[in-house]
Amino acid sequence: MKTFLLPVLASALVAGVPLAFGETAAPAASPAPAAPAEKTPSADSLLNQAFSVAIDVQQTLAAVQDKESGDKAVKKLQGIQKDIQRLRDLREKLTEAEKEKMDALSEKMEERMDMLSERCEKEGQRLLEARYYGSAALKDILENSDEFSELVEPDEDVAEPEEDNTPAPAGNVLSPNPEGLLPPN
Repeated sequence: MKTFLLPVLASALVAGVPLAFGETAAPAASPAPAAPAEKTPSADSLLNQAFSVAIDVQQTLAAVQDKESGDKAVKKLQGIQKDIQRLRDLREKLTEAEKEKMDALSEKMEERMDMLSERCEKEGQRLLEARYYGSAALKDILENSDEFSELVEPDEDVAEPEEDNTPAPAGNVLSPNPEGLLPPN
């Protein structure tokens, strides 16, 4: 079974793709002041933040019950994408010892991660089956983002049913009892 949390958050933190977080537009007349550097959290703190983000994903998806709530969820999911990017950036700043500690903690918490991942996938599949309640924006972010697309993809472990292309047996369609389906009188 594929899991959402492991590849998206834990692996993102392990891989450490550096991305910017929270860029703000400054007025044209004055340059923006430099943002204070964010203190690099400990491995424990970073892993807890990753869990918090995954819980936010699950709760955001669970709250979608119609088109309006689906459209509202998109804004929250965009914020969550920024949080994931920020966590990746912070992960990159960890020392090698902290990265190893984080990897060890991730292994210890794998069962909890899997449980949360399954919940996120369940919500993603529910939304897919509901055709995103007609929200084109929700469909777009869930299907086309690196962070969420695995939630709405079919599980690779489950085999797709094969189509039966064999022709139906010929029967007398005009017969009152085609192919003897009805009991005799």
